[in-house]
Amino acid sequence: MLTPLTFVLLQLADFATTMIALRMGGVEQNFLVSRLMAIGSVQGLILSKVVILAIAAGVLLARKHRVIRWANIVFGGVVLWNLLLIAVLALQSHGV
Repeated sequence: MLTPLTFVLLQLADFATTMIALRMGGVEQNFLVSRLMAIGSVQGLILSKVVILAIAAGVLLARKHRVIRWANIVFGGVVLWNLLLIAVLALQSHGV
């Protein structure tokens, strides 16, 4: 089933795009993740991904695949948002 693999790939994409946006001057908008990032940007983001993957594992063990499908839609939106932010930050850095 592609749903769990898609979830993991979206988590990796979210991690990567968030790190790029942060390095370009962006700010983490998720309150909980931003609090975890008090220990360090990379460490906090990794910790947040470990937590979300553990929750997803529990959801899968409970055979609630629909929840993972919805989470994929949400995280797909998050990744798209991050990409948009990266584009805006890139344009700003070039004076556009």
